[in-house]
Amino acid sequence: MAVKYRITPVKDNLSQEKSTRYIARSSGRMTADLNMVSRKIAGSCSASPADVSLVLIAFTDILTDLLCDNYNVHVPPLGVFSLSLKSESHETPEEVNHTSVKKLQLQFRPSKEIIDRLKVAKLQKTI
Repeated sequence: MAVKYRITPVKDNLSQEKSTRYIARSSGRMTADLNMVSRKIAGSCSASPADVSLVLIAFTDILTDLLCDNYNVHVPPLGVFSLSLKSESHETPEEVNHTSVKKLQLQFRPSKEIIDRLKVAKLQKTI
């Protein structure tokens, strides 16, 4: 298992020389759907894929409810889910109300365990 990356040119518009630099970008990503995740989890425990799917779907409902009730949701060893707001600024506090909020965003802070496991991930260059 390796995280695939490709080399990508980027223009350096901040310097006087306007040179091209190169960076690594992840590539070849695929999407793991609910069925695949459920089968993989079921393969490592006594739950069936259907049981795992039911729990994940229920977790999604509960997570949404808790976030909307102003909770941060800590799921060890996964991490913390929380909401943040994008809001317009106003001249006075009295002008700020619910219409000032333009966007709710889901935030996720992974646990230290996940961060540490990702630090040792293998990388593979693609062409």
